[in-house]
Amino acid sequence: MNKNQATSTIASVLIMFGGTTIYAMAQETVQPEPQAESGITAVEESVVETTASEVDGPSEAESLNEPIVPAAVVTEEAVAVETVATEPKPECELHIFPSLEGEAQTTGWLSGFGIVGAIADAAANDGKNKSEGDYLRDALGPQMQVQSLKSIELVKELNLPEAQIIFQEPIEDRKITTKQKTRLTDSTATCYVEFLVTQNFYRKAAIYGRSLNNRFIFKDFRDGLEETKLVKGRGGNSLKHFPPKTPEESEAAEADLQQAFVANFKEFAKRFHRKKRR
Repeated sequence: MNKNQATSTIASVLIMFGGTTIYAMAQETVQPEPQAESGITAVEESVVETTASEVDGPSEAESLNEPIVPAAVVTEEAVAVETVATEPKPECELHIFPSLEGEAQTTGWLSGFGIVGAIADAAANDGKNKSEGDYLRDALGPQMQVQSLKSIELVKELNLPEAQIIFQEPIEDRKITTKQKTRLTDSTATCYVEFLVTQNFYRKAAIYGRSLNNRFIFKDFRDGLEETKLVKGRGGNSLKHFPPKTPEESEAAEADLQQAFVANFKEFAKRFHRKKRR
């Protein structure tokens, strides 16, 4: 019998009892010894199984219930969230209202001859004034005004303390924007200021050339005021490229408008550096 095969020993006993033959059989099975040729012992098999388990990673239940996250990453994120949450905002609010308006006026030499000449001049340029006014409303619309004002330090120019700058939707009704002395928003901030653009006006004169003129209103509600006076003013600066004569000149014309608009704002804001508030 080969030593690598199971060995069975069968013992049979014949018992005679009362004329009856009874066979009793006993079987012993001997298990084969581990094969030396395989080169892997039981201990090594245990090591292989353990290594395979580590490579496969944690079970699905362990992955869901106990996610492995680097401690350093968690700490950095927690610090970042805490920093943002605790960073204080300025107590003052500066609310900016752009304008929907856009007007244009071209005057020639006839305007120098009294009322009759001015009427004739207006009639002669009526169509041109409308088309240029429409172009101005588009080229210097609310979005362009906001973009222009974002390019400068509004709070510093208006000589205000540190403040949140909040751009509001334009208000079409001039009776509200130019006459209302109360707040135009629901804010109850104690330190509260409003700045409004109330006019965008393009003018071309025979003598003075082309220019952009703007009107502004400043309303100061600091110290918790419910009503305040309207500080009105204007600014005017020359234009070189507006209106464009060809489509290729549109970009230069719009940049020209933006530059003049910012210059007009700064011209208006100078007053807040010449004297103290009230």
